[in-house]
Amino acid sequence: MSIADLWVESMPSLEPGERATVRLVPFTPSQWEHVVAGQRITYKGRSVAGTAVILEVHLPDGHHGGAPRTG
Repeated sequence: MSIADLWVESMPSLEPGERATVRLVPFTPSQWEHVVAGQRITYKGRSVAGTAVILEVHLPDGHHGGAPRTG
């Protein structure tokens, strides 16, 4: 399972159907090495919580993978 911390930028929360730029910080960056700009990903909980398109990937020091920024 690829788990990441997620937060919404410039908004206090994100309601169903709304759109925003969010940031992801992977707990295990090596599990996110395949993520590239332009890729679509799906957030899942008990059901699908949302989808995102990766805008940027920033590589943390010492890792091949990155912290995807989505929007």
